Amino acid sequence: MNNLVIYLINLDRSPERLSAMQEKLSKLGLKFVRVPAVDGKKTEFTDKQVNAKKYSLLHGKYITPTEVACYISHYNTMVEFLKSDKKFALVLEDDMIFSDKFLDVLSALLKKSDDWDLVKLNGGHSGGNVKYRNILPNVNLVWNLFHQSKTGAYLMNRKAAESYVKKMLPMFVPIDHEYIKFWKYGLRGFSVSPFPSWEEDGPSTIDYKMVKKNRKPWYKKFPTFGYKIFIALRRIVWVLTQVIKNAFTFIKK
Repeated sequence: MNNLVIYLINLDRSPERLSAMQEKLSKLGLKFVRVPAVDGKKTEFTDKQVNAKKYSLLHGKYITPTEVACYISHYNTMVEFLKSDKKFALVLEDDMIFSDKFLDVLSALLKKSDDWDLVKLNGGHSGGNVKYRNILPNVNLVWNLFHQSKTGAYLMNRKAAESYVKKMLPMFVPIDHEYIKFWKYGLRGFSVSPFPSWEEDGPSTIDYKMVKKNRKPWYKKFPTFGYKIFIALRRIVWVLTQVIKNAFTFIKK
């Protein structure tokens, strides 16, 4: 734990979320550094930060400032991590709930840090799990064959942060679509199954009503369909490649 820094992304206009997370993390005995989230309702973004035309073409929606703000908030957190002297960062959004096994999972992952560069600790669905290894009884480190949404909690090392900061701008898809392109960033990326944390029910600061309203009609989304099919196939090929590499490594040992 001495080599770990914990970052909590929190909007200035959400003090109640900050207070709730302080209480939750205090119960776990975890200290954190607050990173002020970018407020999409008050910020104008530059072309270096977001490519709105490419976003519209590949994601099938018109740009939503709150989604850009979320993306840049995670980018800023990675920049802050690289300014520190720590080897690992736990990045949290401010609406997370933690299981009774959260600390055990975190400790186990840090002990096995030679295995990974980034590990997702929450997600929206199973993501087509392919087991890599067991880290605790009934808890596995897995690859995901399919898209695994959400960015509420993840553990990363400095290699991951350096690669993201170098390559993830300008934004052209949401953060939970981009940072799991582990092949693009040259990273060993995994999820934990079952997840030891999840989002609390309640209104989102991303304003998903506006996100849905900004969706293009289906007949304008053919480039989007092509892109999503390509990414889905690319992810499957990447996972199968990792499985084969792992098998050869095991045989050599």
